[in-house]
Amino acid sequence: MFDSSSPWRACGLLFALTALIVAVSGAGRGVEDGLHALRDQLHLRPASGQVALVEMDARSLAAFQRWPWPRSLYGRVVTALSRAGASAIAFDVDFSARSDPKEDKAFGEAITASSAPVILPTFQQSGSREGGGTVENIPIPELRGRAMLASVNILPDQDGFVRAAPVGSVTEGLTRPAIAAILASSIGRNTQRVALDGAIDPAAIPRVSFVDLVNNPSLAQQFKGKSVVVGATAIEMGDHFLLPNHGQTPGVLIHILATETLLQKSSPTSFGPWIMGLLTLAGALVALRMKGGWRTAALAGLSAVVLVTPLALECLKLGTMEIAPALAGLAAAAAAAQIHAAVQALRRARMVDADTELPNARSLNATLAATKTGAVVALRIANYGEVHGVLGRDSAAELIRRVAERLQLASLTPVHRVGENALTWIDPTTDEEAWEDRVHAAAALLRAPILLDGRPINLAFGFGLAALAGTPRAALGRALLSADSALSRNDRFEKHTEDLERAADWRMELAAELDQALANGDIWVAYQPKLDIAGGGITSSEALVRWRHPRRGPISPDAFIPGLEAMGRMSDLTLFVLRQAMQDQAAWRAQGLSISVSVNVSAQLPKDPEFVAAVEALVAEYRPPEGMITLEVTESAAMQDPEAAIAALARFTEMGLVISVDDYGAGQSTLGYLKALPAKELKIDQGFVVGMAASRSDQAMVRSTIDLAHELGYKVVAEGVETLEILELLASFGCDYAQGWHVGRPVAADRFYEIASGEADQAA
Repeated sequence: MFDSSSPWRACGLLFALTALIVAVSGAGRGVEDGLHALRDQLHLRPASGQVALVEMDARSLAAFQRWPWPRSLYGRVVTALSRAGASAIAFDVDFSARSDPKEDKAFGEAITASSAPVILPTFQQSGSREGGGTVENIPIPELRGRAMLASVNILPDQDGFVRAAPVGSVTEGLTRPAIAAILASSIGRNTQRVALDGAIDPAAIPRVSFVDLVNNPSLAQQFKGKSVVVGATAIEMGDHFLLPNHGQTPGVLIHILATETLLQKSSPTSFGPWIMGLLTLAGALVALRMKGGWRTAALAGLSAVVLVTPLALECLKLGTMEIAPALAGLAAAAAAAQIHAAVQALRRARMVDADTELPNARSLNATLAATKTGAVVALRIANYGEVHGVLGRDSAAELIRRVAERLQLASLTPVHRVGENALTWIDPTTDEEAWEDRVHAAAALLRAPILLDGRPINLAFGFGLAALAGTPRAALGRALLSADSALSRNDRFEKHTEDLERAADWRMELAAELDQALANGDIWVAYQPKLDIAGGGITSSEALVRWRHPRRGPISPDAFIPGLEAMGRMSDLTLFVLRQAMQDQAAWRAQGLSISVSVNVSAQLPKDPEFVAAVEALVAEYRPPEGMITLEVTESAAMQDPEAAIAALARFTEMGLVISVDDYGAGQSTLGYLKALPAKELKIDQGFVVGMAASRSDQAMVRSTIDLAHELGYKVVAEGVETLEILELLASFGCDYAQGWHVGRPVAADRFYEIASGEADQAA
């Protein structure tokens, strides 16, 4: 359940830093306010009914047809409410200017005669639009001596919403309590603000229209024993503010909501962000140490607890908590953990064979690099190809898995698949006699047939063993060479020796025979078609070199190209292939077939000035149409000396040639880095394509590579397309071209013309 390899400490530190930054900077204020408003909606409740509203609404404005209203009207309202037994009468109306003396006198007499205390407003406002100080609005002397004075200032937050109301303010040098503080008998500092309880529903406040009360004073009976606030609700009066969840709200309602909040003692006391932050950090440190699904479930549960805790506190009127910093920290830590897990999964996928889920050659090389002593043991299965051809890929993969299970009984370390028919492991001991004993024990384990699809399969195999020396790749190569030698001699086992090394030098001798082979026509060029996935036709090809030796017969490129590279002869071979490709392309074009051709270029050649000059001469001689000849350069070649590679490849593009990055994914570069190269095409290494149908990680790698390559302006070619299923997956990913045996095998130039012409006819 717990994963000790999880980077929980780093994620915990990220949590703490993120939460601290959000808390100190206030960056989460908007999220905090939004969550608070949402919680208020979830536990919305009616007002207490102890505070009522006489609203100066649109009907009242229309009825009296003048503004300001005669102040005797306010006196009639005071008289009606006083006689009905209202406990207090507060006005949110400006009485700082004199009106008709008779009207002022009538209102003043009504205030004096009222048995209920009357509260008149004082407030501050800007002296001018240009911000020239402030002006204090105080009721005229005829009224103020007979009433209580209260502050009615409302202070919105920076985003324009009102979330708290002042307890009081200072006018004329005196502290004036707010209407809400007087009506709720609450005492507080004038600098204090009461956080409004957003769960109180303004629609539930008892109310009556001003004009109705003036015309029918008996309506005041419903307000017996209640505090009553008189103020404007008509939108024309302009006294409106933004209230969370309610939008434009009259200022008088905000005073009543502040009063209700104080009466119900429901102003949430905030415990700040720190308690929740520390508790969430502790929970996150536990969750981040869990594995996979457990970690996800724990983090989701922790997030739910963080979200619900302030709601529970507010419903119980115990206070509230700021949770935006905790949520931000949790999100950052969870994202970092997920990214780490994804990277680890991709790394593991790159270290695992897609077909068998055995550790692959990359994994072996990594282990070899850290191993100082011992030996590499390799197994070659001679009849693997027969199993693959007769029973299919899946059965062949199952065969490899069964063989690996048996070998694991004799090996001391994991068994790796390093080739289609090759398995290896490391014997870390220094006892050479024990090495051979364990190899013979492994051979004995493979003598019994393996039952596959109901058929007993007898293996033809050979083991090779090489002591660790030199580079990891060299040790593996010597072990595989020994296994190949054992197979060729029909032996079960062979240990690497100097004699065996010398016997392998025949490949190097081929370099000396290159000129004669070129002159005799033993070396020729085959063309493998590339399918335009969207168009459905064969529009391009790859030129592949072939050697038919008069004594040895057909020689695989893997057998002679390393020797030619070691002897510095790849320039001659590549120029031969390029010349032949231009000739064949010109012949096809003369017959009405326009096909682009790509040619592989060895790693060191782009930096060879003589090779670049020879290519330029060929282009000048054959004048292929611009963009119809592509040079494929491996990403590893481009990365060895980036500056020199970029300069050389830029010269090729000036000649009208296209640069393609070959075997992408097999090296360590990234598309972002390769963007610096003057390339227009990218070929995804077939190692990620051939097993893509059964590997979600390979699918993810291929799809993401295609998407990013397109963003950077590359066309994408996928190698190793051996089945219709893989081709359909590539089409769904938006890949541009497909190459592989399902599309077509390499063939001679005349045969390729027949195939491509037939495809073109069908496409037409």
